[in-house]
Amino acid sequence: MTFSDEDKLKALAIVRVFETSKPFGDYAACVVLNDGAGVSYGINQFTHRSGSLASVVETYLKNGGLVGRQTLMAKLPVLRMRTSAPVGRLAADELFKKALRAAAVSREMRRAQQQIAFERYLNPAIDICNKHGFVLPLSLAVVYDSVTHGSWERISATVPIPKFHSPQSERTWITEYVRKRHFWLTNVPRLRTTNYRTKFFLDQIAIGNWDLRLPLTVHGSGLTQSMFTQISTEKAVEPNDVPTPDITTAHGPQIPAATSAQIPQAQPPASVEGVGETGSEGERGNGFLETAANAVGTTAEKFDRVDGVVTAVADRKDAAKSLWTTVCGILSQAVWAVFVFIAGLPREVWIVVAVIAAALMLAYLYRQIELGKIREQRKADK
Repeated sequence: MTFSDEDKLKALAIVRVFETSKPFGDYAACVVLNDGAGVSYGINQFTHRSGSLASVVETYLKNGGLVGRQTLMAKLPVLRMRTSAPVGRLAADELFKKALRAAAVSREMRRAQQQIAFERYLNPAIDICNKHGFVLPLSLAVVYDSVTHGSWERISATVPIPKFHSPQSERTWITEYVRKRHFWLTNVPRLRTTNYRTKFFLDQIAIGNWDLRLPLTVHGSGLTQSMFTQISTEKAVEPNDVPTPDITTAHGPQIPAATSAQIPQAQPPASVEGVGETGSEGERGNGFLETAANAVGTTAEKFDRVDGVVTAVADRKDAAKSLWTTVCGILSQAVWAVFVFIAGLPREVWIVVAVIAAALMLAYLYRQIELGKIREQRKADK
């Protein structure tokens, strides 16, 4: 059974909301979470510890990416090491993270992220579904989320696969699997905050939405039919791109010739849980999905630029407020000291007023610092 393009796009959108809060991903999202995985980056939050971030950077450099190239090449040897020390070192490396964010605007980085996302996560998820006879869109989304987030092999091994497949046996198995995964996420302290993923799937199971009928609300983001219809029907060609026809072989559509020459085929890493070598679905180039992701990525990039400008203005405004608060506080105290000296007021009066003024200034500065922390946390959560 081959899942439809819309089934795949729904799974992609749901998991990318989980990962980046955006239905079709945020190529520039770069955060360090308190989970020991180090830097998490891009549309699928590729991590240092899993090795997926190294695969993205290697593919980007092989594709000829130029933005941040020197920094990324210099950090690649450390990125390939996945023990705690190098993971922690790059997590604290601001220059490395800035290079990743800058490279996200390039076509080469977007293609690298799409390629690794398909090879490491989506195609293995489709292979798993085909192996076990899963045909429901919700099943694909559940498996894809587990392969992306981790835990597929760990949890699936505790739920026996039925010998004879039927729609009812598939629903029963997926329901039991999601329940066990939800229990696991909820009871592991470092993963507890991610159990919204399984909560979403349990909610869809409860209302019988196995086909993932739209509209859907996923972790606060809305998915509508119009979004998927637009992606399916529009011709997504980036500026200055020359359309190249897909090459069709006996194995299905491949990456366009001009692209496949630039993007070496990588072997699926052994670190992905519960999957072996990719099968027939894994060999496919997913031309439609790459085209759709390019279209949405181009639109999202424009929005992110505007969002970045607004955020930068807000940050600068906060910094300016803090600076002027400090300057005005110092000047006001200096003026008050001169006035007291000329007027001959008692020293005790000067000290009391000065302490009150300093306390007010410090309180305002503390408020600005806390607001800045809240904004930084919001950025990290995106």
